[in-house]
Amino acid sequence: MKKFESFYGLFIAIFVILVCHACLDEHHFGKSSLNQILHFSVAGQVGNTQIVSDSLLIRVTVGSQVNPSNLFADSIKVSSYAKVYPGKGDLVDFTKPTFYEVTAENGSVAKYQVFVTKETATPQLENSGFDEWHTPAGKNYQEPGKDENTIWASGNAGVVTLGQANVEKTEIGPGDFGAKLITRDLGPLAQLVKQGIAAGSMFTGKFQLNLSNPLSSAKFGTPFSARPKSFSITYTYIPGLVYKNGQGQILDKKDQADIYLLLENRNGETIKRIGTAWFRSGDKVENPKEITIPIIYGNLPQGSPEYWFPTNGTIGNAADEITHISFVLASSAAGANFEGGVNSTLIVNNLRLNY
Repeated sequence: MKKFESFYGLFIAIFVILVCHACLDEHHFGKSSLNQILHFSVAGQVGNTQIVSDSLLIRVTVGSQVNPSNLFADSIKVSSYAKVYPGKGDLVDFTKPTFYEVTAENGSVAKYQVFVTKETATPQLENSGFDEWHTPAGKNYQEPGKDENTIWASGNAGVVTLGQANVEKTEIGPGDFGAKLITRDLGPLAQLVKQGIAAGSMFTGKFQLNLSNPLSSAKFGTPFSARPKSFSITYTYIPGLVYKNGQGQILDKKDQADIYLLLENRNGETIKRIGTAWFRSGDKVENPKEITIPIIYGNLPQGSPEYWFPTNGTIGNAADEITHISFVLASSAAGANFEGGVNSTLIVNNLRLNY
């Protein structure tokens, strides 16, 4: 039996070596025919890029002050071993029909047509009615937005590692949908790592799960350059009655919903806060209520709540350029500390930027 086990082990080892060799040899199955553009962005872009691979179309939007006739791609990612022309940094006149040619390793070519449009002076955020949702590949929960190129993200990818998704599509009325955010108790296993409470969170940006540092998973913000005066949104909120921390301890606190908008300048190494609009409330609101929150540009008024201020302490001038917008929703204001009211529920609909 031992001889058989030794022979079997040797066979497995040889098989693994052969398979790995095939993986490492880039030409084992011949030269690659892949010629896709996987990521594309231009200088001064606002919002996300739309890449329609089957039609070889790319659509991007730039700020109203950007000149499309003298513009360049600041980031391009193509298939492995493929090359693209024009390249990153090459000046292009996007007011004329523009094509980016991707040549695969085996010589096959794909020509992507790129359309650049200018943002209006009064843009709204994509999917601001929260009607569009999609199911990520291989997942059993939905995310806000038409597809993975959306500007919206949630913390669902992190929550489902220990529990049930807590940002959901919900029907407001016939043909009208919104977002439901729920604070969940993830139970004893999550409490062992002091993460027993998961607030429902949804925001403009991306979520890239980091198990070793969950708080760094959310990447807030999307390119934006306009200057709205306020935002309006319709919401309901039912705070959970039992307030817990990440270890499962019950605290003598009341939960609050968080809805806020931040305008930033991210040129350079230091992020500067340019505009702030923040709504935080623990009031029970059972019937849909519309609120309008003014945006304060530049320095915040004396006596403003501490949580209004940026963590890096840097506030720019009111007239500074705006490059990004972060719009954040949370069913528990202290969710970043893994605490909140169990089953606190925030439902939102019809976000609007006012100019």
